[in-house]
Amino acid sequence: MGHIEFHQVTKRFDNGHEALKDISVEFDEGSMTFLTGHSGAGKSTFLKLLMCLDQPSRGQILVNGVNVTQISPRRLAYYRQNLGAVYQDHHLLAHRTVFDNVALPLRVSGMREKDIVRRVRAALSRVGLLPKEQLFPGHLSTGEQQRVGIARAVVPRPKILLADEPTGNLDPELSQDIMHLFEQFKQVGTTVIIASHDHDLIESMNSRIIELGNGSIVGDRIDGHV
Repeated sequence: MGHIEFHQVTKRFDNGHEALKDISVEFDEGSMTFLTGHSGAGKSTFLKLLMCLDQPSRGQILVNGVNVTQISPRRLAYYRQNLGAVYQDHHLLAHRTVFDNVALPLRVSGMREKDIVRRVRAALSRVGLLPKEQLFPGHLSTGEQQRVGIARAVVPRPKILLADEPTGNLDPELSQDIMHLFEQFKQVGTTVIIASHDHDLIESMNSRIIELGNGSIVGDRIDGHV
């Protein structure tokens, strides 16, 4: 489910502002791509359309050949189960343990507790936080809290992982660690798209970089090659 296509996608808001203009772009399954560009270039709008939190004014968004802008509410719920999202503000529940924060999407989906325990511990192990599963978020560093947010996003084993400025609050060393985590998920076949304005970090990752400017694609390159 990780192959994504945007076909001539435009998003115009009620005030007349066009956040995205005639965007056509494709993402292969199991790829890792950075979206970059100035504030207001359209990065967050791009991700919101892919999450179906908003609808394009024109054009189609296909995921494995299915136009996700026209699917039924029931199929939309299934689609979102295969979509993980990570934000700069990780929205952790302060009065729930690390384990319970990560378990939340699985409990909402009705998974058996035995399976939840196995899945959550595997996700926490992946981000290096299994020993801290019974701590509360307030006892973790900012970088550790972001890792909990990533574990929660990937615990349902999504086919697509989206991240909006996931390292915005982190120092360079922690930011690099977080990016290498995303790279691990790409290696197991997850399609990863990360919106970030951290140019030094992006350039160090040797991945595809799509640059947005005033709602249009102004650059698309891999490791310095146009």
